[in-house]
Amino acid sequence: MVGIYSGKAACAMTRTNNSRRTINAIVDVAARLFALKGYEQTTIQDIVDGLGMSKGAIFHHFASKEEIVEAVIARHSVKLISAAQAAADDTSVPADERLIRTAQALHVSDDDGLRMVEHLHQPQNALMHLKLELLLRDEAAPILARVVRDGVEQGVFDTPYPQEATEMILAYSNSAFAAERLAAFTGDELAHKAQSFIWAMERLLGAKSGSLAGIIRMFDGLDQGKTAAEDEFQSPEAHDGGDGRGRDSRRDTYRFSRAE
Repeated sequence: MVGIYSGKAACAMTRTNNSRRTINAIVDVAARLFALKGYEQTTIQDIVDGLGMSKGAIFHHFASKEEIVEAVIARHSVKLISAAQAAADDTSVPADERLIRTAQALHVSDDDGLRMVEHLHQPQNALMHLKLELLLRDEAAPILARVVRDGVEQGVFDTPYPQEATEMILAYSNSAFAAERLAAFTGDELAHKAQSFIWAMERLLGAKSGSLAGIIRMFDGLDQGKTAAEDEFQSPEAHDGGDGRGRDSRRDTYRFSRAE
């Protein structure tokens, strides 16, 4: 009897592995076709032809093309969310630096990810783009909000609305720094956008002026790592209205050096 049950378990495991391989193959081919042709222009038959299997095999795992695109997006986002979670969990660094690192983890930088983002921002992939934005917002906002709450306890941030503040930050960054908009910016325009974003983010979170300057690392072409862009921030004291958070009537000035 033990041998019979062991044999059944082995068969079930084999079916599971085969199913996983089939799903991965479908997602691989679909992702490539969505990138080449766009989501709207790609048909189930295109995926069938690319895989060399029947429609029935595809529909056994996915009920529709929309389910397939959701699997493609989930695969893309899981790396970002996992990296962000790891950064947020590192309590060995202060909350403001953790927030910078968590935000940076959500920023696509690898070649495959950059290609995916480029394709997502094409007009024919508008649905995929929207789905990814919503997924990242729903999963990333609570991670960032947790870091902000820790910062409030540490006295680094001062906001009664950690969740709402992070949702606003994500919503604005997704809109203002969308790939199709960034491509149209000059270096000076991008620097101005970046500094205004950091300025607003610090005020929304009640952070000390200049404390989130490291966010500059997310903007390609505006210095690499923790460089002069951060060092050249005017000191918080230069703008301090007496509360240590840089809130006097003068506008805070941030200076960025564009990498040559």
